Amino acid sequence: MDTLVVCIAAAFSGLLFLGVAWLTRAGYWRVAAALMSGLVAAAFAFGLDRAAFEFGWWTYGKMDTHAPVLAYASTALWFGGGLGLVGWRMLRNWGGAGEALSFIGFVLLGLGRDFALSATGVGFTWGEGYLPIAISAAGWLAIAFLVQLGMQVLVGSVDSDPLAPERLPSLEPTAWPFDADAPRASFVARD
Repeated sequence: MDTLVVCIAAAFSGLLFLGVAWLTRAGYWRVAAALMSGLVAAAFAFGLDRAAFEFGWWTYGKMDTHAPVLAYASTALWFGGGLGLVGWRMLRNWGGAGEALSFIGFVLLGLGRDFALSATGVGFTWGEGYLPIAISAAGWLAIAFLVQLGMQVLVGSVDSDPLAPERLPSLEPTAWPFDADAPRASFVARD
């Protein structure tokens, strides 16, 4: 893989993680748990890539057995931490339906990443048949499960910690100028 592409992807993943952490209103402990769960996700992805090389499911171009180590930073920060926080918020808001949607979305984004890497020729090559695609989908599903499990083990259930305060200003209905009192003259009229 091209080193510049990997470095840009890792930096962009870090920015995405920070943005998601801010927008989901996750508390500090939830953000820390998402990062730690992201590290577990990256370790799992490393092991899966190693097994995929051994069984011929996919390869990373010139690399012998796995992707460049820095490429797993994007797995840890975005797929593990960032999408883990999005999934946490979906579970918190919508329950079982949110869980199903988050896992399906996680798998689709992971497969989209794999197909995009394969189509651009950056260094990812699929093996023969549909088995590698099915195994990749199962791997992304396992990563999504590990991230949510890690956050629940480290911090507690999805609604165990309070949301951080609102970070965006909101307009109060009483602040609209239509509801204000009529303006008063601040000068005295002279005859």
